[in-house]
Amino acid sequence: KIYSILVFGYEVTQQVIAKKRIEKSEKLHKQLLDSMPQIAWTNTTEGEISFFNQRWYDYTGLGIKQTSNLGCNTVIHSDDLQIALNQYHSILRTTEGGEFQVRGKRHDGSYRWHLIRLMPIIKEKDEVQLWMGTATDIQELRLLQQQKDDFISIASHELKTPITTLKASIQLLNRLKGDPSNAMLPKLITQANKSLDKVVVLMEDLLNASKANEGQLHINKTLIKLSEVILECCPHVRTEGKYTIKTEGDMDLEVYADASRIDQIVVNFVNNAIKYAADSKDIYIYIEKENEMVKVSVTDKGPGIAQEKLIHLFDRYYRVDSSGIQYSGLGLGLYISAEIIKKHNGQIGVKSEVGKGSTFWFTLPIA
Repeated sequence: KIYSILVFGYEVTQQVIAKKRIEKSEKLHKQLLDSMPQIAWTNTTEGEISFFNQRWYDYTGLGIKQTSNLGCNTVIHSDDLQIALNQYHSILRTTEGGEFQVRGKRHDGSYRWHLIRLMPIIKEKDEVQLWMGTATDIQELRLLQQQKDDFISIASHELKTPITTLKASIQLLNRLKGDPSNAMLPKLITQANKSLDKVVVLMEDLLNASKANEGQLHINKTLIKLSEVILECCPHVRTEGKYTIKTEGDMDLEVYADASRIDQIVVNFVNNAIKYAADSKDIYIYIEKENEMVKVSVTDKGPGIAQEKLIHLFDRYYRVDSSGIQYSGLGLGLYISAEIIKKHNGQIGVKSEVGKGSTFWFTLPIA
C-alpha cells in the first residue's frame, strides 16, 4: 500500500533561462555560419567536426547522412589528402590557428583550389574550447597568379631576345667603327634598328595595358573614313609581298574614332592572322553597316581556334598555344584592342572553327 507521496519542488528558473540563452546562442551561431559565402564548420580539439554550414552541402552536393558516413576527406583531392591531414592536426596542436591550401571537389566533380583557415575559440585560462574552420574557393585567384607568373616569364624572354641581338649588333659596330666602308655596317645598323623596334613595340604594349587597366587609355576622336585608315595600315605586310590583304565592303562609311587606335587594332588583327595562320596567304578585311554601327571584320583561312579558348582571347596575358607551338608576343594585343573598342562604345568579338579559319571583328557607332 502507498501510505504517502512526497513531492519535492525545485526552482529551476535560472537553469531554464540559461538553457534558452544557450539555445538562442547556438541558433544565432548557426545562422551566422549559414549566411557565410564560404564553407564553414566547427570541430573539437581532437579534430572531430561537429557542424557544417549550409554552404558545405550546396557546394559538395553531399547530404547530412553522406557527410556523416563518408566524412569530409572524400572531397579532398587524393594528392592533397595526406598533406592536408598533417597540416590540419598540426594546427590543432597550437592555440594560434593557421591556414593551408587544398583542392576540393565541387558537386559537378571538378576540383578547385581552396584556402583552409582554422581559428581557435578560446575559453578561460587560454584553453581552446573548439575550433572554427572556413574553406574559401580561390581557383580564380590561383589562375590569375599563374597567369601573372607566366607573363613575367614570357615578358622576360620576349625582351631578352631583341636586347641580346641589339647588344651583339652594337658590339660588332664598335669593332668596325674604324672601317666605315665595311659592307657589314648597313646590315648591322638595319639589324640593330629592327631589334630596337621590337623592344619599343613590347614597351608600348606594356604601357597601353597598364593604362587600360587603370582606365587611363587616351582616345582622341575625329571624323574618319574607315576605309582610308584600313588601306593605309600594315605597310610592313603589304610591302613584303608574302601576304595579300584584300579590303572590301562599304568604303564610304565614316565614324568618330581615334584613327591611330583603330589602326592599332587592325594591325593587331592582321599580325595575329599572320602569326597563327602562317599558311593562309590571303587576309580579308570587310567593312559593313549593321543597324547604327559600322562593323570591321578581319578573316583568315588558317587552322582556327578551339571553342573553349575563344572566351579567353580578350583576357589580359592570354596567348593561344596550338600543338605546343610557342608564339612570340606578350598576350596583350587583343586585351588592349578590347579596351580601345570599349572606349569607343563599340563591341569586339571573334568567330572561329577549327580547320576553317577565324574572323576577328569590332563595331563602332556610325557617324
